[in-house]
Amino acid sequence: MDDSTGLASLLLHRYTNLRVVGVDLDLLFQDTPLLEFFMSRKWTVNNTWPKNVLSNMVRVVVLWRWGGIYSDNDVISVRTYTLPLNAVGVAIPGLLGNGFLSFSSHHPILWSLMGNMKRGFIPDQWGSTGIHPLTRVMMEACGTDDAMSLMKQLPFSCANVTIYSQSYFSPFHFMDPLLNFKSDGKKEFDKAMNVSYSIHLYNKITKWSVVTVGRNSIYEITAKNFCPLTYSRASMHSNFF
Repeated sequence: MDDSTGLASLLLHRYTNLRVVGVDLDLLFQDTPLLEFFMSRKWTVNNTWPKNVLSNMVRVVVLWRWGGIYSDNDVISVRTYTLPLNAVGVAIPGLLGNGFLSFSSHHPILWSLMGNMKRGFIPDQWGSTGIHPLTRVMMEACGTDDAMSLMKQLPFSCANVTIYSQSYFSPFHFMDPLLNFKSDGKKEFDKAMNVSYSIHLYNKITKWSVVTVGRNSIYEITAKNFCPLTYSRASMHSNFF
């Protein structure tokens, strides 16, 4: 772990429930539908996003084994999670997101998802082990092939999983990622806070975007309120980060 700035140590000291752990991947994938696929390394061949594919696989296996809540590292929690386990959210109309997942251990949907991820892998397609198999598995479990129709009824439960609208976990659309960086975002931020449990910042798309201190963008307001230590370090010697 890189602690050259000292921020990691500060975070570990401030938040006592924060842990940094390693993983034995060969052991993790044992006795799961993804073992053969993982060991074959097919997911590393002609693939633009091998790290993303590995991350997609690991999150599902970890939830299968131990249960709990998973979120991407560019997802910021903005309130205590009070919804029951076994929940997913819409990413965009017609597709479910895997940036936030909540499941009890050994949930059958996760087992089905692992098999679907393996069978549906396409090296040059973003999400072929993420949002697409998750959507397929849930649509099959709900007995429909019309995702758009199903998503008009949210929240909706089937197979002991509840599907929530986009506003719950990623209220700001990734097709307009720069919305998070626009000045005077308090109105949009306050509106999201009525129902949202998290905000997705889409670092993959916005990693070169700049947050200017004092402009009250959604990103800055979120950082100030929910990542105060990181925000103070980022803005200590500069008016942008």
